[in-house]
Amino acid sequence: MSTPAGSPLALGYVRVSTAEQADSRLGLDAQRDQLEREAQARGWQLEIVPDEGLTAKHTRRPGYQEALRRLADKNDPATVLVATKVDRVSRSLLDFLQAVELADRQGWQLVVLNMPEVDPANPFSKMARAVQAAFAEVERDLTSLRTREALAQLKAQGVELGTHVQHSEATLRRILAARAAGASFGRIADDLNDEGVPTSNGGRWYATTVKRAAESQRAARLT
Repeated sequence: MSTPAGSPLALGYVRVSTAEQADSRLGLDAQRDQLEREAQARGWQLEIVPDEGLTAKHTRRPGYQEALRRLADKNDPATVLVATKVDRVSRSLLDFLQAVELADRQGWQLVVLNMPEVDPANPFSKMARAVQAAFAEVERDLTSLRTREALAQLKAQGVELGTHVQHSEATLRRILAARAAGASFGRIADDLNDEGVPTSNGGRWYATTVKRAAESQRAARLT
């Protein structure tokens, strides 16, 4: 990408939440391409800052923290932090609003492509972004709630939701319930890994592992 010398330097933040997505570049390349197109349209220089295989449930991510450090450094030319979606930056409304406040206080620009631009001088502009971020968090929480309700219904029906080494019917039903509640394959993989549920070979879950399990013949017989 060619931009004139002296153009603003934007740090393009890209993130995926599972190790498999990071290794295969799935998701990262799509985010990178979108950011490069946006930078070209705005006349920015672009430097990609990745966090590969890390969740956005917290801000303790090396790439994200390095980007914040550089933006706070008045000797660093970076003046923009740009991401494709709000959940690339954070899944927490509080963490996202803290980033907005930090950008205002330190004098750099936070751009999220699926959200409206913020005019720091316009309180209604800031409110609109806060409201949209709040709705994004509520949507994620509702997905989690629907998953828990679906699992509770299965348990009430006598389905044992154990953590067997093989892909048991309980594990497959759990995956199907989460999908029915709107959870992505990557989100389901993250939840299973967080709870220590092993795969059939005792390893970690990835988005493609969950997808294969959900589309297996055994899962089809359960639907």
